[in-house]
Amino acid sequence: MSIFPSITTDEFVKAINDLRKKNKDTWYYWSGFVNGKSVSIDGYNTWLRRFRVNGMMTNTVMDISVAKFTQQLKDNLG
Repeated sequence: MSIFPSITTDEFVKAINDLRKKNKDTWYYWSGFVNGKSVSIDGYNTWLRRFRVNGMMTNTVMDISVAKFTQQLKDNLG
């Protein structure tokens, strides 16, 4: 049996914000496990075109403030 490492919500938010900053004005992608849930995203700046948690699409909004973006990451992992 394989065990996939899982990170916390706070670790996820930091990782995505770091990834977003390193890839300004280009697409970025992330996939992994957060709090035991499968999570994947496709993003461009503060727009998450796709944000899936356990295979289900979550709500996303385009071109929002960093504070709202960070809150959206946390809320969708609820």
